[in-house]
Amino acid sequence: MTTNAPHIHAGIMTKIASGDKDALAQLYHTISPRLFGIILRMVRRRDWAEEILHDTFIQIWQSATGYDEQRSEPQIWLSHIARNRAIDYLRKHEHRCCSVDDITEAEEGFQAPLAEDDSHLEARRLQRCLENLPPEQRQSIALAYYRGLSQTEIALSLSQPEGTVKSWIRRALAHLRECVGL
Repeated sequence: MTTNAPHIHAGIMTKIASGDKDALAQLYHTISPRLFGIILRMVRRRDWAEEILHDTFIQIWQSATGYDEQRSEPQIWLSHIARNRAIDYLRKHEHRCCSVDDITEAEEGFQAPLAEDDSHLEARRLQRCLENLPPEQRQSIALAYYRGLSQTEIALSLSQPEGTVKSWIRRALAHLRECVGL
């Protein structure tokens, strides 16, 4: 758990499970900004994120009795619900996190600067190494490091299994380490 994440006590989940609407309102005010950020990062549209956040809290209200504090902290459980609602939304509406244009733009973000000092020479070397990657590995790296997408989000964007994307990223990073001499 990150240090800036709000702390939620498991007791609030017990109150919600027993039908306490005030506890749900308290939870909403505490955690909704964080959940909204997770959702927005995945779907990239504010209107969709607002709708998904609403659906997330409906899901929390309906499934609070299933929360088990022995299995995870409330923040983790709530984050999983938000992510799953976003993924369900994307699948249902057949939208992807990124369009082909977004993927191309992410790859273009790796263009090396024109100056010739040491840091720019390293950037040019990295650019040459990136150009030697297979397209799917280059796209995965671009989406992960330029766009900041998770491996799950990349898998959705590229319509590939998550395990495949993980392999592409692992192989690409190994190639880049060797190519730049780390």
